[in-house]
Amino acid sequence: MQKISGVIFDLGDTLMYLDGDLEEIVRREAAELGSFLNKNGFNIDRAAFSRIFLRQRTLFSQKAEKERVEYPATETLRKTLAQFGYKNVNQELITEAVAVFFSCEERLWRPYPDACATLQRLSAAGYLLGLVSNASDDGLIQRLVEGLDFRRWLRPVLSSAGVGIRKPNPKILQMVLNQWGLPAQQGVMVGDRLEFDILGARLAGMHSVLVSKGEDPDETDLDCEMTADATVEQLSELPEIIVTL
Repeated sequence: MQKISGVIFDLGDTLMYLDGDLEEIVRREAAELGSFLNKNGFNIDRAAFSRIFLRQRTLFSQKAEKERVEYPATETLRKTLAQFGYKNVNQELITEAVAVFFSCEERLWRPYPDACATLQRLSAAGYLLGLVSNASDDGLIQRLVEGLDFRRWLRPVLSSAGVGIRKPNPKILQMVLNQWGLPAQQGVMVGDRLEFDILGARLAGMHSVLVSKGEDPDETDLDCEMTADATVEQLSELPEIIVTL
């Protein structure tokens, strides 16, 4: 049996949690985005813009899950602005606008109490640690990893927006393994979603650990018929679990 040498983490609801209601936050962010665009010379109805922008995000999210590729938030914004007659918008402004959209959410992500201690413990034990997150904006993920003080342990940090591929597509996990120079059998994926993290690990030939936090999986997870090699409710359980894989 080959020893585990590398651990790939998911980010949201694995290493961190959102301190608020996501739907309410997203509605507020869409309104703030509309205000930002108005201030920057875009003559748009903010209510109509918010409605169409959020609808487009939902459509792209559904396509992304089916196709296992990412449709970044910048593309969502460009498509929505085009419907209001604004095409070929400066990329710098698009990037700034997307950062404005995510700003409220960004302030409300919190690290789980045992996240940093667990990362430090695993690193001290000699494991390579990395991160792969399904997300529509790479900048958001990179800022969160930096702001929540995870960067010191995680190399590399990949997002689906950054590389264009979403879990469970095993290629995004293989990118990390390739950087580490490890075979899949020496890697383990740690995440909270059966249909993304655990299925992705299985397709890549890796081990997997499901982080349940004592909660039932989402309905989408129940249809997945996936099982992880191990399940933990607290990140602090990982060091003891990984040595048994």
